[in-house]
Order: sequence, then C-alpha cells, then structure tokens
Amino acid sequence: MTQLPVSEALSPPVLINGVFKDALDVFDRGFMYGDGLFETIRVVNGEPLLWVYHCKRLTDGCKKLKIPTDTELTQRLKSGLDSVVKKAGKANEICVVKIIVSRGAGGRGYQLPAQTSPSEVIICYPLPEYPSDYASEGVNLMTCHHRLSENPALAGIKHLNRLDQVLASAELDSSVSEGVMLDQKGRVIEGTKSNIIFFESQGIVSPNTKLCGVDGVARQFIFDNVKKLGLSARIDTVTPSTIAEFCGMAIINSILGVWPVRRLDGNELPISPLVYKIQHLLNDQLKYEYKV
Repeated sequence: MTQLPVSEALSPPVLINGVFKDALDVFDRGFMYGDGLFETIRVVNGEPLLWVYHCKRLTDGCKKLKIPTDTELTQRLKSGLDSVVKKAGKANEICVVKIIVSRGAGGRGYQLPAQTSPSEVIICYPLPEYPSDYASEGVNLMTCHHRLSENPALAGIKHLNRLDQVLASAELDSSVSEGVMLDQKGRVIEGTKSNIIFFESQGIVSPNTKLCGVDGVARQFIFDNVKKLGLSARIDTVTPSTIAEFCGMAIINSILGVWPVRRLDGNELPISPLVYKIQHLLNDQLKYEYKV
C-alpha cells in the first residue's frame, strides 16, 4: 500500500496496532463500513480523565457489535495512550486523545469475516480552543433540520458511523456554537457533539437515548454524582415545545465541559444557577481551565 508523505510537524502522532505510522489498511472494515467504535478523551498531565467510563462504553460497544476483545484491551490502550501523549510532547499539558477500535481488515461484503484481528488506532490532538465566556455567559444553539436515525441496537454506543452528525453540523454557521438534534418523531435527543441537560428547580433532566444518540461519559458521571449536590437526575422525553417549561438548558461533553445555553433558535433562555454547581462537580474530575 502506498503511503503518502506527511509532515510530522503538522500531523498528530498516530499509533496503529502498537506501531507509529500514518496509514491504515484500505480494507479495514472501519474505513469500508464504519464497523467500529471510538472514544475521545481529555488528558491532563498524562492522565486520561473519566478513563473507566470511556473503557466501559468502548467495551460495551464492542460486545454490541460483536468485535472480539481480550482481557488486556484496556491495559494495551492505556499504554498506547501514554505513548502518543509522550510523543506529542503533551505529557505535562492538556490534550485530546482519540481511540478507535475497528473490526480490522476483511474481505468484500458485509458478512463478518470468519477470522478478524481488530485494529486499534490512537491519535493525540491539541486541545481545541473555545472562548472562556462560553462556560460563564452561555452559548447560542440552533435546532438542526437533519434528524437522527433510530436504531435501538446501535443507540448509546459511539460507533464510527457519524453521518447524521456530519449532515447536521453542515447546517451550522458562526452564529451558533452547537446544533440540537431531534429524533424521527421530533423529540430532543442531543447536540451534534454533546449531550443535553435541562434544569428543574432542584434537579436535572436529560433526553432518552434508547432509540438513538450517544450515552455521553460526562453525562453519566454527572448522573452518578449529582446526589452529592443534593440534586435529582432523571431521563425523560423532551420536545421542543416543552423546553420553555424548564429553568435552563446546557450542553455537556467530556472535552468542553458544561456550557449553559442562553439562546436557542433566537429565543432567550434562562440560565439556571444549578449549571454552575454542575460545572464545579465536573471541574473536580476533569480540571477545566474556566473559572466557575
């Protein structure tokens, strides 16, 4: 296979099956069919944050897709993560590591190969830069016209087919920071790159992702720990018409943290004071740069 020259200065380090290189087998089923999963992880001073949550979602996804794993998978991925972070010169900084696990190379056709050797790809990226006031003052959102495809067999996991998010993201412009995605029945599910939470007087509500959407690790961490703040948390159905009934809205993911929503489709929304309590909860675990 021909490998194109890549400028090391411009390209992030890539570890493929334990070897630093810039090319993956063109017959890899991750490329051919989206047959795989990925995790995007915030790494601070060499520590992959929410690592246990990321590993659980990845291994759960492998089980759903019937991608074979072994007992050393998470240990091997952690070792690879350490290697790419060190090679990128980010061992004492904050960066983002993407881990991809695909079924590996296979022949033509959708049917699972009789034998597979999964591919493990680990990439280290610089931390994306966002305006600091997003966390304190809030962001503007729009509702995307493109809707999420529904499939309970794939719901929750972070599989490689992100075409719904690609098409929805194409609708966004510089006036908004994120797009809200609905399911086929018009119910609110998530953002193009985030989960969504709504605020009640003493708790939070997040849309149901049983039919579509991703079960975010930051959202799960919040749900597991929100009782420490004396707050409740529940999953429920949310529609665009019921958003105004809540005390506020926020988007969350493990890279950007928690951003309150100040405007949706041009309509002003209240910013609940509870959003800052949730930010404090996440800051203790994920070490965000913003002050709350």
